[in-house]
Amino acid sequence: MQAVRLIGMVLAVAGIIYAIEYVPRGIAVWFWVVLLGLGFVGLLCSFRVVRERNRAAARKPQSRERR
Repeated sequence: MQAVRLIGMVLAVAGIIYAIEYVPRGIAVWFWVVLLGLGFVGLLCSFRVVRERNRAAARKPQSRERR
């Protein structure tokens, strides 16, 4: 899923460049900027979820040893 978000962010950057260069009105630029922001937030959230899962998995064997 992170790869899909990363590809979407790369496409959003390309869209921003295209919109700035060829589209006369600025609304297209904001669409791509929002898409890039959503991709960044999605990557950040998924990174935090994976990090928490890894921490929980690392804690599990330790808690079993204490019992």
